Amino acid sequence: MSVGLGVAFGLSLSGGAAHALDKAQCAAAAEEAQALRDASKLGLAREKLLTCAQQGCPAVVRDDCARWLGEVDARRPSLVFGARDPRGGDLTDVRVSAGGRPLVERLDGSAVSVDPGKLDLRFESAGLPPVERTIVVLEGQKSRLVEVVMGSAPPPAGPGAVPPPGAAPRLAGAAPGDSGVSVAPWISLGVGAAGLAAFGVLQGLAQAEYADLEDGCGRTSSCTEDEVAPTRTKFAVSGVMLGVGGAALALAAVLWLVDVPAEPAAAAGPRITAGVGPGGGFVQLALPLGL
Repeated sequence: MSVGLGVAFGLSLSGGAAHALDKAQCAAAAEEAQALRDASKLGLAREKLLTCAQQGCPAVVRDDCARWLGEVDARRPSLVFGARDPRGGDLTDVRVSAGGRPLVERLDGSAVSVDPGKLDLRFESAGLPPVERTIVVLEGQKSRLVEVVMGSAPPPAGPGAVPPPGAAPRLAGAAPGDSGVSVAPWISLGVGAAGLAAFGVLQGLAQAEYADLEDGCGRTSSCTEDEVAPTRTKFAVSGVMLGVGGAALALAAVLWLVDVPAEPAAAAGPRITAGVGPGGGFVQLALPLGL
């Protein structure tokens, strides 16, 4: 009987010591959490608060730690990492670390909580040179996107170099270093000039034939359809040529503004003048000096 009482008494003492130790741990965790929180070490503070917010801690300590935990989570910022190749494609097999401490092993678009302050980030992916980036994270900032480009851009093709797959070939006549599109304004300009020239010639012929008809059968109103049809056709075709020429010149102007860099005011662009005079149609192309 005395042995049973001794065992029971021993178990009671050991249980009381363990209970007292739990209380001490809870109180210590709460105190450490407050100090870490005030030092903006929110990640470590959160770990301590999770300890003292457990059911085994006294109710007063547990309630305070639970409230502080919500405040720390609200203050703690988070980042979303992204990486692209030089062509704009997304990369996922990328490891991100901060000051040597790993943050993510692979990019999946999810947010990662960090402490506020300066972060020296390092992005690493197999087969690509690492990328380092320093940022300052603000307290309370959530899901801030931090995106980098990994890998070198392809070098520009020099004379005689084979263009990469999908690259547009340079048109014949383009100066070295110019893109192939730079010739397009001149082609459109030529088409426009030809259209206006054809308009002028046809208009001149049509006007001359119309004058002959008026002086001949027109005086007696005896012109036949066979006599009038060629003149009517020339007027119609000249109108088409005027439309083609005008559209081509408008396109040339647009391409010139898009593809050709601005030059000094003294280097004026080519000017085209077209019209119909007493002697027929005419087209005049004036080029600036140096062309």
